[in-house]
Amino acid sequence: EMLRSLVGSEMCIRDRSNKKRISMEIKYTGMELKLHRHGIQTTLASVFGAMLIATPLVGDSALANGIVMGKFCWCRLSMALMAIGTVVTAWLGGRKSIPFALPDGLLLLFAGITLATYDWQLDPEPEKLLFGGQLVVLWFLLRYFLTEAPCLKFFFLFVLMLTGLVEAVWGMQQLHGYAYSNHSLFRLTGSFFNPGPYCGYLAVVLPVCLWTALRFQKGMHYFGWVCAGAILIVLPAGMSRSAWMAAVVACGWVYWTERIGWEKTKAVCRRYKNATIPFIAIVAILVGCTIAGVYGMKQDSADGRLLMWKVTGKAIAGQPLAGTGLGGFPAAYAEAQGGYFATGNATDREKRVAGCPEYAFNEYLQIGLEQGVGGLIVFVAWLGSMAYYGIRNRQQGAAGGVLALAVFAVSSYPLQLPSFWVALVFLGAICVTEAGTRTRSSALSVSPVCHITMISLLSLASVCLFILQKGQYEAYKRWGRMQMIYNNKAYESVAEDYHELHDKLKHKPEFLFEEAQCLSKTGQHAEAIRVLERAKRLSGDPMIRYMIAKNRQTLGDYREAEEELLQAIGILPERLYPYYLLAKLYAEPEFYQVDKLRAAASVVLAKKPKVETTAIREMREEVKKIIEKKAAVKS
Repeated sequence: EMLRSLVGSEMCIRDRSNKKRISMEIKYTGMELKLHRHGIQTTLASVFGAMLIATPLVGDSALANGIVMGKFCWCRLSMALMAIGTVVTAWLGGRKSIPFALPDGLLLLFAGITLATYDWQLDPEPEKLLFGGQLVVLWFLLRYFLTEAPCLKFFFLFVLMLTGLVEAVWGMQQLHGYAYSNHSLFRLTGSFFNPGPYCGYLAVVLPVCLWTALRFQKGMHYFGWVCAGAILIVLPAGMSRSAWMAAVVACGWVYWTERIGWEKTKAVCRRYKNATIPFIAIVAILVGCTIAGVYGMKQDSADGRLLMWKVTGKAIAGQPLAGTGLGGFPAAYAEAQGGYFATGNATDREKRVAGCPEYAFNEYLQIGLEQGVGGLIVFVAWLGSMAYYGIRNRQQGAAGGVLALAVFAVSSYPLQLPSFWVALVFLGAICVTEAGTRTRSSALSVSPVCHITMISLLSLASVCLFILQKGQYEAYKRWGRMQMIYNNKAYESVAEDYHELHDKLKHKPEFLFEEAQCLSKTGQHAEAIRVLERAKRLSGDPMIRYMIAKNRQTLGDYREAEEELLQAIGILPERLYPYYLLAKLYAEPEFYQVDKLRAAASVVLAKKPKVETTAIREMREEVKKIIEKKAAVKS
């Protein structure tokens, strides 16, 4: 019995040992599988995230307006791939709950306001509307990825800095003649179409580089300084005052938070109490002098922007709550500017610098006009909440990037370009998502199945948005080929092609203008007017009104042609071309009006243009011949 008990106890010990070994093996295998799943998830998020951040570097010369549209198409493709990858990784095993923060709700609210104010009947910006939907999906997918793998935060910032370095080197090559610029008037454009947005993008990346150089040691410390140094070499050459201001404000804030902070600032103020007020006064004077100097660099340009803001403010006052809807700015601005000049309160300088811009050169005013004052308040709150979360989560680099973009948006148009939206969404998601969200009480308590379902629905929505834009790439590619024929003035051979693409591109005023030109040159004047009337609702470009007037004159609708030209003059009174067209209109035998003809001709002959060109000299010569001919007939 003693032997039996010893053998039994030995077997029991061996059995427990085997169970423990088996349990350890199962645990190890589970951990290995979890690491494998986590590795796949991180890899896919890294690849697709890097593809999206690299959007500024992409372009496609085969497309019409390929510098911008190439970036839009790249974003759509990258988003679709990220959505598919997200579904795969979610089912492989992402189980952390995403904490629903204030910026998430504000973003959804702003998206809802955009949909509510959109003019669905006119449908002026279907591509931007779909792109906005993809950005909302991207925001929540990034929140999911960054919650599952917080290490992706710095990886995405690293890729952003890398794009800034590539852009800076690209700009250096353009300055020294080793690379072509994308604009005939500027040597420095990087991968953008002019120096403004190029410098603005560098200004957004610069505070991230500075933060990296100040926060980290060794490798990343030096990489941050290299990127910052390369950007600082190129940025002054771009002559973008808006970008300079954004860079100074954001970098100053990043340096203050990393090296000084509130405690040191208060200690210095207490220690040098008597010198604080004089110091602030001196700084204020220096800032004022700097602003005056920057204003004097391009005074006409600055005055033009001040007029844009003034007129946009008047347009907002006309419909503060409803807004015009996404894409409604150009036509609403032209109408408001015409109304302002009709009051007689405009100065001669304002009339001289006036234009009909596509953008307000102030994103806040443009949002206030298009989405109403409510949309503007929600958008500003969204930006502010992202910066607040970035400070709270010690992501001063990403918060500095958001601040730079917010400052740059005061006097430029970054949110009209996909590169800036992608950068803003990435920076904002990095600011808002905090580490260790599994244990936070603010996390949404959902079951794993529910969690996977929500992520899958988001991904499915992104794929659906991509499918809705099916055929747009080919449409723009075909339009690009058609433009080569159009620019060679072979209107008859390309008129039918424009007609076939009308339904896909009828939201682009440039396309409609070219289509109308082909119709006009082939004798289809009534159809050309119909196309131009739609273009007039989408754009404030005065050339559209001039062309409507010319087609109406050809059809004998002289009163309508005169009204169109007078409206164009009311919007831009300093342009010579509409007076030239009026002179030709009043010279028509069926509409001959000698007094009006002399008045229009005198403006063409006497008014001094901004730039004396060959076209202006030719117009004046033709008007002189018309006057001489009419005088000879009368005598």
